[in-house]
Amino acid sequence: MCTDQQAPKAENKSLRIEPVDNWHNQWGTVLAAIESAGQRQALMVDLDGWLSARQVLLVAFNETQIAGHICFRILPIADDAGNVIVQAHMDAFGVKPGFESLEIGPALHEAAAQRAKALKCTSFVGFS
Repeated sequence: MCTDQQAPKAENKSLRIEPVDNWHNQWGTVLAAIESAGQRQALMVDLDGWLSARQVLLVAFNETQIAGHICFRILPIADDAGNVIVQAHMDAFGVKPGFESLEIGPALHEAAAQRAKALKCTSFVGFS
C-alpha cells in the first residue's frame, strides 16, 4: 500500500463528530467548551445535569480536543392542514479558534442535517 492511501485514514481517525449527552465521558469538558463560547444557555440541561431528549448535540473532536459543536432541537408542530410535522431548530454552533482551517463547520452542518433527517424532520429552521 502506498503512503498516499494511508494519509486520509489518519485524518479520519484524528477528526470525528460524535453525538454527546450527559452520558458521554467528556460531557463536563464539552459543557465547559460551550460555556467558554458563550452558548451554554442554548443547551436544555435540567437541574440534574440531563440534556433534554428533544435536543441533539454533535461535537467535533480532534483527537481528544473539542474542535467545534452544533446543537439543534426537534419540535413537532401542526401544519395548516392539521398534520403533525417535525421541525429542527438550530440552537448553537461554534468552531473553536484555531480549527477553522479543518472544514469543521461544514462537516458539523452536514452531520446535523443528516441526524435531523434520520429523526424525520422535514423543516429546518436556522440551518445554513
